[in-house]
Amino acid sequence: MSAPPDFESLYRSDPDPWRVETCWYEQRKIDVVLACLGQRRYALAWDPACGTGHLARRLAARADRVCAGDASAMATELTRERCADLADVVVGEHTLPDPPPADLDGSPDLIVLSEVFYYLDDVKRQQTLQMVNRHAAARCELVCVHWRHAPDDAWLSGAGAQTEVVTRLTQRGWSHSVHHRDAEFSLDLLQRSERPGRAR
Repeated sequence: MSAPPDFESLYRSDPDPWRVETCWYEQRKIDVVLACLGQRRYALAWDPACGTGHLARRLAARADRVCAGDASAMATELTRERCADLADVVVGEHTLPDPPPADLDGSPDLIVLSEVFYYLDDVKRQQTLQMVNRHAAARCELVCVHWRHAPDDAWLSGAGAQTEVVTRLTQRGWSHSVHHRDAEFSLDLLQRSERPGRAR
């Protein structure tokens, strides 16, 4: 890899750097994420790397509450503006592997890791999955989706990121229920067992 991207500068120079508003890849990816969800509705959806907030807004139609966050203050502000009319979407700055905000009422039963895991170094990736295992609700679903290829500013390829998430969570007792792969992105959905095991 070259160097991790400076997301704050990226969003300040361009409020839609990946053209989520207009790019068919981005729009289709969000549609596939929503189509793969196993439940009609969730109590609390967590989008810890929300970017421009397009996914968080779509998740609001499937969840009683959505918690959206991003390490970039500018991305957080963009999401807050995009979801300003949605009272059940809570937005705040967040950096993985930090857990969900402590003031949430309950644990997330849907977590979406979208285009973020491969930007975390080895230690943060391990800590993120440990945190997920510790804070996810019983029967929680986790969706992981990444561009399949190898960004030059990421620690892993998208395929590598997907494999790592699936391998480590299935080792912790999660079941792997959906795998979608096409020319551009891969998506995996895992579900936690009804009885949460001891965090590892």
